[in-house]
Amino acid sequence: MNIKHRHFIQKSQIKELRDDILGHYDEKFVAQIFPRKARIEVIQTDSGDTLYAVNNVLKLWKSKDGYIPVLTLLLNKQVEMKKIVVDKGAIRFVTNAADVMRPGITKIDASIKKDDVVVIVDENHDRALAIGKAMLNATQMQEAKAGKVVKNLHTIQDDVWKFAKEFK
Repeated sequence: MNIKHRHFIQKSQIKELRDDILGHYDEKFVAQIFPRKARIEVIQTDSGDTLYAVNNVLKLWKSKDGYIPVLTLLLNKQVEMKKIVVDKGAIRFVTNAADVMRPGITKIDASIKKDDVVVIVDENHDRALAIGKAMLNATQMQEAKAGKVVKNLHTIQDDVWKFAKEFK
């Protein structure tokens, strides 16, 4: 993944971007991503991805599934999100980009709705493993006995993760 084009956006464009993100997340999330006085840079990659850096820190990735926070923010506890907790048997699969299956889940945030972007964490250390998209709401997940319940979108070691590590 290489940078094709990058530029800073104007204050009027920041408001549009914030409003667009508010369609997917709450005000608290947006405030954690965009501090009041923020310089926001839009980065287009050669693979067609759009990434957003705020004050020179890569924070968001816009994919076909919506706006996804970069996993490093969750590892550093800079952003709070709805979460799914998985047992240690699921860790290896989730970090290798497998979707989350119902039997591997030990705890589900009750406020999750279908299509919400959620963080997937391990039960022992509460450490972010991946970011996914809920395929069911929380009550449907609780009732399910088997099957996929969260689509895996972004993990440690994927292209966006590697790009974030090298980003300057």
